[in-house]
Amino acid sequence: MAKITAVSDSGPLMALAKLGVLYRVFSIYPTFIISETVYHEVVTSGLVIGARDAMDVGKFCRSGEIVIFRSGEIEEVPLDTPSELHRGELETIRLALQISADYLSIDDFDARQVAETNLQNARKKSAATTVKGTLGVLIELYQRDLISKSQLKECLGEIKKRKDIWISSRLCQKLIYALEAGDL
Repeated sequence: MAKITAVSDSGPLMALAKLGVLYRVFSIYPTFIISETVYHEVVTSGLVIGARDAMDVGKFCRSGEIVIFRSGEIEEVPLDTPSELHRGELETIRLALQISADYLSIDDFDARQVAETNLQNARKKSAATTVKGTLGVLIELYQRDLISKSQLKECLGEIKKRKDIWISSRLCQKLIYALEAGDL
């Protein structure tokens, strides 16, 4: 069986590190790749402000658990982009397309829409990349017994409280209800 490859944007990378579950992701996605720009957004900028998640991500990059793909090696594939996206988001989408990643982890709504549109067009040719955000990754960790029900609920509650993880509190609450109802 081929190794599963995931490409991540900065949002999910930071959120999973802040929640203390990033290391568990490598059990699902043994090849975990970020662009050089995402590295700088998360690690370089994060270290300047002393962010703990930046230290953790940096450690995983140094150990090789997270692979940094040089920005200059990412193909300038034209994307159907109805909205302005940041350089890191664009590189993440292009990188996922370029390497035919199995998964693309991205949270920003507009970036997800662009990713879905462009990946759908690529699927017609060959690639079958699944887009997941932080919450999708957390649910997969739970479904694969890599975190417990109480840990998932704790992560969702933590996201709702934190001002440095930009995910809808209402969406987290809906997932908590689904978890308690046994629907996850």
